[in-house]
Amino acid sequence: MSTLIILNQSNSKPGYLLRFSAGALLACCLGCSGGGDEVKLAPVSGVVTMDGKPLAEIVVIFSPEKGNPSSGRTDASGKYTLAYKEHSKGALLGNHRVTIFKAEAVPPKNDDDSGIAETLPIETFRGENDGVAAIKLPKGTFKKDPIPERYNTKSELKKEVVDGKNSFDFELTSK
Repeated sequence: MSTLIILNQSNSKPGYLLRFSAGALLACCLGCSGGGDEVKLAPVSGVVTMDGKPLAEIVVIFSPEKGNPSSGRTDASGKYTLAYKEHSKGALLGNHRVTIFKAEAVPPKNDDDSGIAETLPIETFRGENDGVAAIKLPKGTFKKDPIPERYNTKSELKKEVVDGKNSFDFELTSK
């Protein structure tokens, strides 16, 4: 190690090692602090009901005009709290499109924790789309979402998240 330092000192301009060390230290500090990618979040929570009854296991997604969305899942009383990327609580400030849908938690079928999901018994057949094979799923493979499309796939719900606490209750109707 000392031989390397002596070689560096003799083959480099004065102060090179000091400047290199300072640059490396600065890069490490920026890497640890997030490098300026910090965003302003505000806490968002509320209650989701349908026809006056609280909805459990409902996913609420706030999608901003720019940036990453925030999401939360309702508990048995319909209460949700949004989380943003990893473990940060809240949502970006600004206007959001809101999507609400049913998403039941699916426990793993196997105890071996292999991460491999159970396969579906499907059959393929010759489709009518230029000879491309199509998939025929067994009846009842997917459950129909009890939340009407106007709140999820065709949602027009919009909310503005402002600095400070935000509470948005969603009183959905099934009809």
